[in-house]
Amino acid sequence: MKKILSILLVFVLVIILGACAKNEGGGSSQKGENGSKPQEVKTITLLYSTSDSFNPYESITDQNRQIAKLLFEPLVKIDNEFNTVMCLAQDIKNEGTTCTVTLKTVSFSDGTMLTADDVVYSYKAAVAANGLYASKLYEVKSVTAADSKTVVFELKKVDPYFQNVLYFPIFKAGSDKLTNEDSVKLVPIGCGRYVFNDDKTELLQNKKYYGKQGNINVIRLINAPDRESVAHYVEIGAADIYFNDISDGEIIRMSGQKFDINLNNLVYIGVNHSVGDLSQALLRQAISSGIDRNSICANAYYNNALSAKGFFIPVWDVTKSVQNIQTSQNSQITIENLEEIGYNSLDGEGVRYKGGRSLRFNLLVNEENRSRVAAAELIAEQLLPLGIKLTVVKVSFQQYQKRLQNGEFQLYLGEVNITENMDISSLVVPGGSAAYGVNSTVPEVAEGETPPATAADIVNSFYKGQAEITDVVSALQTEMPVIPVCYRTGVLFCEDGIMNVNGASQNDIFLNIHSYKLK
Repeated sequence: MKKILSILLVFVLVIILGACAKNEGGGSSQKGENGSKPQEVKTITLLYSTSDSFNPYESITDQNRQIAKLLFEPLVKIDNEFNTVMCLAQDIKNEGTTCTVTLKTVSFSDGTMLTADDVVYSYKAAVAANGLYASKLYEVKSVTAADSKTVVFELKKVDPYFQNVLYFPIFKAGSDKLTNEDSVKLVPIGCGRYVFNDDKTELLQNKKYYGKQGNINVIRLINAPDRESVAHYVEIGAADIYFNDISDGEIIRMSGQKFDINLNNLVYIGVNHSVGDLSQALLRQAISSGIDRNSICANAYYNNALSAKGFFIPVWDVTKSVQNIQTSQNSQITIENLEEIGYNSLDGEGVRYKGGRSLRFNLLVNEENRSRVAAAELIAEQLLPLGIKLTVVKVSFQQYQKRLQNGEFQLYLGEVNITENMDISSLVVPGGSAAYGVNSTVPEVAEGETPPATAADIVNSFYKGQAEITDVVSALQTEMPVIPVCYRTGVLFCEDGIMNVNGASQNDIFLNIHSYKLK
């Protein structure tokens, strides 16, 4: 009898231990406070770097910058269609060159209340760091706290979409200066969805968070200090979520779910307007019509891109209905435009010419970006049957930059990140920081007549409050100062056991973490 009881006891222990081991992955139990019902622990695992800072204005690794989005909240966030999502801002009034933000009643994780002074302090920290966030706030002339819950931004120009760049992280004023007893800087005090545990190995839900908190109450962290370790942990499935913007054309793949993340990164053909008939809008439009953008997205970017339908990202509701550049090749329009400006003859290679001038151009590209090289070669292949011969010139990034700055190019394939307020003026207005080769083309008119406004004039008028965004769209598509090709997308990989991940954006890949559910 004793032997039978011993065997039964061992059997019961095996069952109990097996159940505990099973609970360890998706959820386990923790004792509640004062003997209350135990709380089920729902966990996911993310990568971070212990050698990097968690101050959002000092961190340099992608993984820590993403973790910082969980520790700190901004005034607003931007979703995957570039709509504004209110966070710490209760209300935003954008009138002329003044943007007034009213704050929600929110406390930091230490229990102190958020004030306008904290926002002003964080803004100054962002600008002083001279990094990503500072580059988005270039329109700001001054920031003041009108009262404890009101922040006033004075701008250098009118911008109806300025609020879209108010996503700089907010932390408690002065908390970025705090140190421990060993004089090591502490993580600034935020009001985000999570806080660190004592030994910085886990993120726990912030009990004082003002918004909705979901099922994920613990986030385990794995130290991945460099690209090689990140790749290793992603490939073996140690990380549950991983984002890659594919900026270099290479991607670390992870098994599981894949979500497209829209990037405001325009790939385009830049044009030196001072070279021959490239000064004519009809030739630039002919080149545009001769491109099969859908094929470029599929074959050069492996479907990690959206065909450009205009100068603004096609998912943006504000301009979605008024952008009408064709995404497939339209050879008829190309040929009609070329014949209208006199290119009616073909040489022995099938290249169109008039007089002593033929449609032969060099297309400059950075050889270090494999996707852009592939896109350049596809563009050349697509245009040749239409009588336009492009020679793809591949050079190092250093040489590429030097030639652009010196104007030593005819055409180039480039990429520019457009700020979330959709200010494209730096690319299309002569003198802009990325407007290489762009000149204002003023059409000839009869004596005494006033020449029509150029695209640059319309863009400048928009930022004076004298034109609408639809006017900007129309002017850019007509004049075509540069030729839009596509908007790149990034990818978010997610372990199969995590549901309801839809809704992530580049601005915050954890935008809807409150909706996550574990299978």
